[in-house]
Amino acid sequence: MQTVVCGLWSVVCISVKITASNMRKPALLILTTILFSACLSSGPATAPNDREWNLLTADYQWLDTLRKAQPQPPEKAPRRQQIEMQLQNLQKIEPVYTAFMDKLTEYYGRTSDPRAAQVMAREKILMGDQYLKVLARYDRALDFYRSALQIDPKNPDAQGRIAFAEQRRFVSMNAFAAVKTGMKEDDVRSLVGVPREDWIKQVVQNSRVYSVWIYPKSDGGASAIYFDNGVVYHTNWNAAAPAVQTRPVQAQ
Repeated sequence: MQTVVCGLWSVVCISVKITASNMRKPALLILTTILFSACLSSGPATAPNDREWNLLTADYQWLDTLRKAQPQPPEKAPRRQQIEMQLQNLQKIEPVYTAFMDKLTEYYGRTSDPRAAQVMAREKILMGDQYLKVLARYDRALDFYRSALQIDPKNPDAQGRIAFAEQRRFVSMNAFAAVKTGMKEDDVRSLVGVPREDWIKQVVQNSRVYSVWIYPKSDGGASAIYFDNGVVYHTNWNAAAPAVQTRPVQAQ
């Protein structure tokens, strides 16, 4: 009888264990489904949010701090020195700048946060300014300014710089005519700007520095201003004629 009871008890125990196990399976399945759904919904945010923006702001402040800490050339430094120092400064902050812009671009592409658009446009403008003010690469500067305006269409700084760069892209006859013999380089710079570094030719003879600044014209030609020790002694509106457009010969 004891053996039978134990046998029956064993059967009862087995039955209870199976029932409890079967009851746990649906609960585990539901819990797994909930956790899986939570994992799917916990991806990167697709809407603007202060948590990520505050982190980006801190990174941007650090980038600005590094920029301001870079040495600047003296006010009257030669352009070559200004260009070399500018390139050195850019190389120093490049790793931080690239990392920040990658984060900012990814965040903006994911959230379309207007705050990110404003910062991206500002960075485009700053890059354009470097090409405009020191390098005098007006076409390259315009590319950056137009890109900034595409990101932030109402940006007044981008609009103003586009107008200015378009004006200085080619020398105008009126501005060129205002350049007079005896003017210094700073006077010329204020009237017609400064040409690209590779469009400034210079030679030293008998302890005197002779230089010529070459400016492109809208017709494809070029004008030139000649300096003797930094003082204008001659100008030539038609220093280089426009390239002749030749028509292809048609086969008979």
